[in-house]
Amino acid sequence: MGTTERPIIDIHTHIGRLPGMVGEQFTAADLLYVCHQEGVHRMLVSSASATTVGQHFGAEETAAMVRDSGGRLAGMLWVNPHDPAWQDDVELAVRHGFKGIKIHPVLDHYDVDRSALDEVFACARTHGWPILTHTDGDGSTMGAARYEPLIRAWPEVPLVLAHLRLAAVPLAKRYANVFLDTTYVDPAMVELAVDALGPSKILFGTDAAEGFEVGHAVARARPRRTYAGLISALEERGIGAADLDRIVYTNARDLFALD
Repeated sequence: MGTTERPIIDIHTHIGRLPGMVGEQFTAADLLYVCHQEGVHRMLVSSASATTVGQHFGAEETAAMVRDSGGRLAGMLWVNPHDPAWQDDVELAVRHGFKGIKIHPVLDHYDVDRSALDEVFACARTHGWPILTHTDGDGSTMGAARYEPLIRAWPEVPLVLAHLRLAAVPLAKRYANVFLDTTYVDPAMVELAVDALGPSKILFGTDAAEGFEVGHAVARARPRRTYAGLISALEERGIGAADLDRIVYTNARDLFALD
């Protein structure tokens, strides 16, 4: 499948050195290649190097990406609350117009609770940043349900619970500041979420560029993916054009204040 004609903002992408195979990484040039080849309007990007190398390294890598991408790639600050100096990267993120915070409790090895994340949520509130988080399997110490005390304590902070876990759906229904994303989610689950919540609480994401054509050989081959194919799969679940426009573009534009 080729370029999609629908405007797309992908809220969940990464550059940097990925966990797992040493040497597996994606660059800003790789993501720009995907944007141009597949018609993606904009990507929100954090650096996986923040967890595999170091947070400041990842923040610098993201800032350089913002400087060099002509506005197509917007920065997200990957925060590891284990790092006692994580707040030193906030000024860098503000200076380069980052659009939010990314956290990953699984890769950075902490349970989701207020003692770990209150300062991160306070930072997000100060700067008007949404938080995008990896949510692990339901029932785990990094699962969606574990965020409820933080959601209640920080109602001004928009929180995007990635990967559309089942336990995240009632949270998005119950709280105005909670949203979900479609990253690596079966289209049938997206259909169920749209039925339960409407389209305004769901945003489109893809994660690392694994599976997409980036213009060169990659370290580890993955099943082929295209944006047109992902969106077609949602259309096949009966999600209509107006709802899809909200999911893949309008919600992200509004939540992250993208011009």
